[in-house]
Amino acid sequence: MQRYGALGELVTFTNSKGLRLDGILYHNNADRTTIIHVHGSFGNFYHNHFLRLMAKMYSDAGINFLSFNLSAHDGIAEAIRCKGKTEEWEYIGYSVVDFSTCIYDIEGAIDFVQQFSDRVVLQGHSLGCDRVLHFLTGKEANYDFILLGPADSYQLHKNWLAPETVEQQITRLKAQTPVENEYDWLPLCEYGIKQPPDFVYSIPITRKALLSILEGPSFQLIRIGSPVQFWLNQRAIIYMGGKDDYQTWPTEVMFKYFEERIREVTRIFMPDSDHNFSGCEREVIGQIIEWVNSVN
Repeated sequence: MQRYGALGELVTFTNSKGLRLDGILYHNNADRTTIIHVHGSFGNFYHNHFLRLMAKMYSDAGINFLSFNLSAHDGIAEAIRCKGKTEEWEYIGYSVVDFSTCIYDIEGAIDFVQQFSDRVVLQGHSLGCDRVLHFLTGKEANYDFILLGPADSYQLHKNWLAPETVEQQITRLKAQTPVENEYDWLPLCEYGIKQPPDFVYSIPITRKALLSILEGPSFQLIRIGSPVQFWLNQRAIIYMGGKDDYQTWPTEVMFKYFEERIREVTRIFMPDSDHNFSGCEREVIGQIIEWVNSVN
């Protein structure tokens, strides 16, 4: 594993519902801009290799960087929720929590970094893009933001389910008698990714968590075939790769979808790279830094 020399501090803060969240903060007292990274499904604050280089390059450019575990990190994990002076143990994770808990998580991260930041920029990767958009549209928050590898989650799931439709699956899941246990796990055939020619994996999930995704903002905000209208009056920079296995639409279609809904969009397109901008990490991160520092 390549080492980049960036030194971070393990931190813990609470979201706006009292749940303790862990992460790593790269912070210099002289730097007043902080980027908050929002990970994707089954992700966490350290999983993606590009985060290490990102931390180094952001720090060298005078930008603080927080990467943290959302309530929906990994599959299932232990957690502590603070309720007044008491603490309660519970299980969290992507497989069991409601998608919209990301609102509370991002709120908590912003509250935490605002202690030492004059400017906050939100950064989402993969399903983290949907989470950032959900927060910004739901809270009408005016933070500039970065989207790395956004995808049409509805179309991805439609491809997975075929010939059954997403709507048919929702009706079927709601009609079934829940299994008599706390989590009500679904068969692995219910949720996953299947993209040609041979990109296939199943995602373990509970009925409640899956329904929160199927009926929630992650299946609405980036839905090219049945677009919704929203408007964000701020700046965004968006990366897409020409060899991204998660893309179900032409790149130009995706960029135009965002440009019709966001006041100012800067494009980053790497025709030979993938969902994690492999092979061009330095170039992508360098363009993000230039964009962040271009604000007057």
